[in-house]
Amino acid sequence: MSTEIDKDQIPEESAEVTHPESLSVWGLAWPSILSNLLFASVGLVAIKAVGSLGAEAVAAVGTGQRIFWVFQALLMAIMAGTTALVARAIGSGDSHEAAQVTRASLGLCLLISFFTVILLWLGADFMIGLFGLDEASQKLSVTYTQILVGFTPVFAISMVLGTAQRAAGDAKTPLYIGLITNVVNIILLIGLVEGRFGMPQMGVVGAALAGGLAFTFNSILVLGLWFGKKLAVEIGKAGSMTYKRLNQLITVSYPAGLESFIFQFGMLSFFWIVALYGTNAVAAYNIGVNALMVSFTVGNGFAIAGATLTGQHLGAADPDKAYESGVRAAALTVFSMGTLGILLAIFSRELASFFIDDVDVVNKAVIFVWMLGIMQPFMAIEFSIGGAVRGAGDTKSPLIITIIGLVLIRVPLAYLFYNFGLPIEWIYATLIADYFLKGVLLAYRYKSRRWMKVLKMDS
Repeated sequence: MSTEIDKDQIPEESAEVTHPESLSVWGLAWPSILSNLLFASVGLVAIKAVGSLGAEAVAAVGTGQRIFWVFQALLMAIMAGTTALVARAIGSGDSHEAAQVTRASLGLCLLISFFTVILLWLGADFMIGLFGLDEASQKLSVTYTQILVGFTPVFAISMVLGTAQRAAGDAKTPLYIGLITNVVNIILLIGLVEGRFGMPQMGVVGAALAGGLAFTFNSILVLGLWFGKKLAVEIGKAGSMTYKRLNQLITVSYPAGLESFIFQFGMLSFFWIVALYGTNAVAAYNIGVNALMVSFTVGNGFAIAGATLTGQHLGAADPDKAYESGVRAAALTVFSMGTLGILLAIFSRELASFFIDDVDVVNKAVIFVWMLGIMQPFMAIEFSIGGAVRGAGDTKSPLIITIIGLVLIRVPLAYLFYNFGLPIEWIYATLIADYFLKGVLLAYRYKSRRWMKVLKMDS
């Protein structure tokens, strides 16, 4: 088994960044942050384009997106296992194992994606019908969801290969690929939704096609680089999907999968409660989430950096530096997300008015952004510390904490407030209790350092 990276087969830049000592939180985070900001900009363009069609269209797309992401939970879970195992392999100098894990992860995710397509295509009408949208919005949402879910396999390819590169310490290549992809996505969104650049005007259908075609373009691009041996993680050899490797991948991933599913199901339940307040409330919620996406993407970038560094330093048998990396990631995340949260709240009315010309929707969106904006420091802890412990292979503690915050606090309180006839502001307020509690619990778990030993104990 190879114990060294073959520098003749990967870019010189990638070879340099795969050693833990050469990595820093900011050096890993900024390409991911920029890449995620570009992705968030696509969401903003989509809301702006669809917003011109009215609150019903915004509600339809937002509901479809929520359903879509619920069924991507398993794929996102495998990414936690991929990150932990690839980072450990690279940290210990075993590039061969990193390649084999990546190939096994890709095969597993493609299998999951095909079942997802079948299930969601057949069940979209029933699932969306649970949200009580008006007839026009529901039809639009079902169509949007069925089109978008058909592209799940190519979405899986781009996720797996991008995750593997970041785990190996190469965050720049996914950035460059993401830059090109998002430009294509924005052009397709404007063209297909509004009928510009010689493209047909397709409204909500065009929004779904734009996203799916962008996924496809991204996958073709990253597969070309992978097969051309231009990525930090090589193509794994045949026989990568061994019982031992898949068992390890699933063992690390299943708590993250359960966490992701519970999180998405909880979010879906919360979204359902919001929908009880009407189409305008749904539209406001979607606008608020997309406005705050700028802050979320910063947190996710630092989470990726924290996960990569803790995994690689533990792989290199340096627990102290693993711990320090998580602390640095948390400090940067709290400062960045806290600052952005305040700024977004201050300009929330201008942002909401930019997306839609509906006073009631704008007012509800402003309230949402203010409430969630002031909680950004606690969300920052969840992003950064959660990412660090997952990178170490500890996926069970974030699962338990998610259940406590989302399932036992947020959703029950929201449902209780709705039944008491309280206004939508009280529903949004349950987010404060959720994120405060999760931030405190994750900080306590990290300080204990017990998360460092989980992967060794389970392997």
